[in-house]
Amino acid sequence: MSASSPNVAVPIIGVGVDRRRSAFCIFLQSFFFSMLTFSYTAPAFSQSGVECQVTVDKREPFFVLRAIARSDVPISGTYRLVLIKHDTAGTSHSLQQGSFDLQPGSDSILATTMVDAGDESELIAKLLIETERGISQCELPE
Repeated sequence: MSASSPNVAVPIIGVGVDRRRSAFCIFLQSFFFSMLTFSYTAPAFSQSGVECQVTVDKREPFFVLRAIARSDVPISGTYRLVLIKHDTAGTSHSLQQGSFDLQPGSDSILATTMVDAGDESELIAKLLIETERGISQCELPE
């Protein structure tokens, strides 16, 4: 017999750490960072000329999300609404995108979506608006 011990798998116990939640948070951070890097790396909230907002209402048994844009001047562009929901059943991802034409001084709903509002649901949404003037972004939760 050799003096060295064989390779034995030793279980590692994480005290007070929810590994699934930690891995999910790391995934979300890298996902949103990659989305921002792919689109544009510098914040340009005021450069685009468009204000944005993501709203959520709970209407049992759903969350109703709205992507809203507003501009003081007529402007056209594209939008992307990224939605991630995490609950006890797992994680779901959604991407809605399209083009828009805004009229001055009025709110325009770019997208509306409904997701199941199950117990212990965690919802993250990010709206990216691109125009010839730049990019606006907003997210939920703020």
